Amino acid sequence: MPAIQWHRKTKDVEEQQELKRRAVLDVAARLFSTVGYKKTSLDDIAAELDLTKPALYYYARNKEDILMQCSLVSLEGVKLCFDAAQVSTGNGLDRLRVFFRSYAALVVSDFGSSLMREARRNLTGRNQDKLRQTLRDGQDFLEEIIKAGIEDKSIRQSSTKRLAQVLFSAFNQMPEWYNPDGSEPPEVIANQILELVSDGIRA
Repeated sequence: MPAIQWHRKTKDVEEQQELKRRAVLDVAARLFSTVGYKKTSLDDIAAELDLTKPALYYYARNKEDILMQCSLVSLEGVKLCFDAAQVSTGNGLDRLRVFFRSYAALVVSDFGSSLMREARRNLTGRNQDKLRQTLRDGQDFLEEIIKAGIEDKSIRQSSTKRLAQVLFSAFNQMPEWYNPDGSEPPEVIANQILELVSDGIRA
């Protein structure tokens, strides 16, 4: 990957512009995830990159625009999780496991945490509408996987809507309590959550 040239002109203008935009998003996602959206200022983001605040406006209109762009990066990751489940050759339950093992790692990343903890609470207007519609589309897709599992009898008869809601609720809370320095990686925790849901807690 080419090095980012912040303070001098280069021939590869478009490539540099995208590299710089992504660098801004990487820093913003980390700050939103660790400090919080409301407590992070554009000055904070600029300082991390050794830039001036006005320089950030080359890459975003305002702080909410940066949050929305971070959300889009995260949502692209969610799509890749669904794609992996879609091409999986297993039954419905197997495909559910494939999706959530990848999804667990995503939601505890800086971008995933920015989406689950900050974007859902702080985006406004059309940004919020767009996010809600995309999340509804994700809910619909997960319900299709569950429906397939019910049809192939790998998942017992149940409400696809309620099961999708329970699973998403469990995994979307991971950024609140997951310890990146702990002994269990996200994929292991994903297996534990899925086992609790699939096997229940009855002795």
